[in-house]
Amino acid sequence: MKNLFLLTFSLFFILPKLAGQETTLKPYGLKSGIIDYSYSGDKVGKGTLYFEDYGMKSAMYTDAVEDGEKRKGWVVTYGDYQYMWDPDDPTEGMKLKNPMITWIKEASKGDVESFTESMYSKMGFSKAPDETFLGKPCKVMKGNMGKVLTWNGILMLLDMKVMGTGSHQEATRIQTNVPVEGKYFVLPKNIEFSEMPMMF
Repeated sequence: MKNLFLLTFSLFFILPKLAGQETTLKPYGLKSGIIDYSYSGDKVGKGTLYFEDYGMKSAMYTDAVEDGEKRKGWVVTYGDYQYMWDPDDPTEGMKLKNPMITWIKEASKGDVESFTESMYSKMGFSKAPDETFLGKPCKVMKGNMGKVLTWNGILMLLDMKVMGTGSHQEATRIQTNVPVEGKYFVLPKNIEFSEMPMMF
């Protein structure tokens, strides 16, 4: 279950720091922010995304019920890795080499919109007409699994159905270009992170 939890978030919270390139593609078009989310479908609950430096540092906290079991978790993207742990079990965690770096190298234009489109195209989605969500003009990608809305590279709405199971995630509150406390990006010192193999 932990593997699936990490894989889900690795698709949306990324750190594209590319060595050997003159320009660095930033995942978000905003310097900092705090985004609240709600979940429904196979997972019910809420989450909060904290990010700085245009998404070069991000932390996602989730508190939800899935398969009748309450689950809490942090996913922090910092450096070349994503780190995941359960605050109720602070003795072990997992880390994963960021799988998005290869995708970023293939982004054609070097801007946020180009990267976002390239990333979701790898998942079988294609570009669709723009939509407005929470008053924000969103880019839309649709595919057999569902649709995704993004704004400035930030996930705004996700509707997916895989093997008969539906999942819905949407932003409920957006704070942009606001100070974000550094504590959200600090890894617990008492956790030993086991490295997971690349999934892509």
